[in-house]
Formats: sequence, C-alpha cells, structure tokens
Amino acid sequence: MKLIDVYLNAVRKGMSKDPRTMPEIREEFNKARKEYRKMAGPDRRAFDKERFTNPYADTRILYGDPQIDVKTIMVGIDMESPEILTADRLNDKGSPVDLVMAHHPEGAAWANFYDVMKLQVAMLAKVGIPKEIGEAMLKERMGEVERAVAPANHLRSVDIARLLDIPYMCCHTPADNHVASYLQEIFDKIHNG
Repeated sequence: MKLIDVYLNAVRKGMSKDPRTMPEIREEFNKARKEYRKMAGPDRRAFDKERFTNPYADTRILYGDPQIDVKTIMVGIDMESPEILTADRLNDKGSPVDLVMAHHPEGAAWANFYDVMKLQVAMLAKVGIPKEIGEAMLKERMGEVERAVAPANHLRSVDIARLLDIPYMCCHTPADNHVASYLQEIFDKIHNG
C-alpha cells in the first residue's frame, strides 16, 4: 500500500465515524475553499490545501514521499524523536520500518490541532446541548489551547524524520472518532438493552 493510501484511508474511515453529517463536513471544505479564494501572496502559498478534503487538522503526512510503498508501520501514541531514532536503528538491523505513525499530532498537525476541537460541538449536540451553547463553551478553551501550542517546537520530530529519511504521519481525530463510536454503541446497548 502507498503512504498516500494509508493516509487517505485513515481520513475516510475517520469521516465514516464522525459525529457530524457528511453535509456538515462538506460545509467545512467549502469554508476552507472560500477562505483560500480570498487570500493572496504568502498567505495563499502557505495555506493548508489539505483542508479541502481532510476535515482533521491533526491528521497529516508529516514527512515522506506519498507514493512510497508501506509494508510495515511502527505505530504508537506518542511517536517522537526517540521513536523515529528507534525506527532508524531497526532499519539498520534488518527489521524494516517503512512508516512511523503517531496518534498524537506532531509538526503542522500539532500546531493546528486546536482547530479540530470544533468537532466537540457536534459531539455535544448529539447529547442534546444546543450548538450555540457548545460553541460558547469551547471558544475560550480553544483559545487557551491555541496559545499553549503556539510557542512549541512543532517541527522537532519532523526534522528528525526528514534527516533520517523515515516516512512519518499522525492520525489523531480519525482514531478518536472510532473510539467514540465504539463506546457510544456500548452505551446505547446498555441503555436500550
């Protein structure tokens, strides 16, 4: 399987368990396109075009040729510089690691992950909290998270992956969507059963 396929499958499967409807997700894509069309110069060049097809700012290919073949993946919750170095050593010792995949966001995905907190509005709506109240509840917290991650060294582990030529990606919200969906099914069975 190609790295791009691993990534796209993660995004698609995450959307299949998203608490939002597909029209709501498509509206996010449309907002991103409208925002992009209004931009010019460096802002337009720096715009994350993945937002046109991926609603999860915390899920990205961080480094690597998207067309590389992936047969073995080293997966973990926090896959940072030590784990990337471990993958490199395993490769040297004959145990191939084609991709390091982190659950928690790194790189640009970490720098913008507060953006996916908007998803919690949809989760709150599913349990009966009106959208306006959910948005008000999350607004302050999203600002806090944005300010907290702004000064961090987001690219440290991505730079290590680049230096060692180890493909690297993260998959946060799609995985969380599966966990939330699984737990909701259990709760529904208990409540209805």
